[in-house]
Amino acid sequence: MKIGVKSYDDEKFFEYFEDKVDFFEVMAMQKKDYSFLRNFSLPIVIHAEHEKLGANPADISKKEQNLKSINFARKLADMTNAKKIIFHPGFIEKGKKNFSLKNAINFLNEINDDRILVENLPASRNTQKIRLCQKPRQIKRFMKKTNAKFCFDVNHTIELRKKLNGKYNFIKKYLKLNPSHYHISGQKSAEGEIHLSFLNSNLNLKEILKYYPKNAEITLETETNIKKVEKDIELIRNVIDELGN
Repeated sequence: MKIGVKSYDDEKFFEYFEDKVDFFEVMAMQKKDYSFLRNFSLPIVIHAEHEKLGANPADISKKEQNLKSINFARKLADMTNAKKIIFHPGFIEKGKKNFSLKNAINFLNEINDDRILVENLPASRNTQKIRLCQKPRQIKRFMKKTNAKFCFDVNHTIELRKKLNGKYNFIKKYLKLNPSHYHISGQKSAEGEIHLSFLNSNLNLKEILKYYPKNAEITLETETNIKKVEKDIELIRNVIDELGN
């Protein structure tokens, strides 16, 4: 298994981990200068802007904004020779005609970029908002209609479950979709906060990773504190070694 770390635009963060990980993942935020990425030789994975940064491919009224967002990510992928652009399919709002699954599908088909990986999303706590591609059958349909590949975020999947009970066999249903990339972070419970350090997590990494293929490329989406991330890398590599992966 290969391990990478993620940042928005922190050059010093990447400098620190350049000899400690296998790749970097970068959130492609418009108006940020990413020319510093040319200084690194590690492979780069790009993550396009998502709803917290204003993008929503399912909202036709935001098409121009969505295009600017994804095209910025694509240009950054061109600059860094990135083979993967991770993409959130967005959300719909009940009773609003400008939102639809079809909008998100048409948007990706117009882009027609084979580097796109659709990421599974968690349920929204806002009952009027429905995030797309939460469950395997929804993701499979989306992939079939767009030819997108798949990025599996295990924490988003765990958030869908009311009770975890230490069992992670539900992961197998997502792995049948043959993910091209993986996201993982610390998490305290099925409904708790994610993107925590593994030091503050009660997830069983070994029980999760035992389902993953040996060639999995996994981005740590843990906290951004350098010392904590360094410890997170050590922890997950120890688990991988125990599993013989």
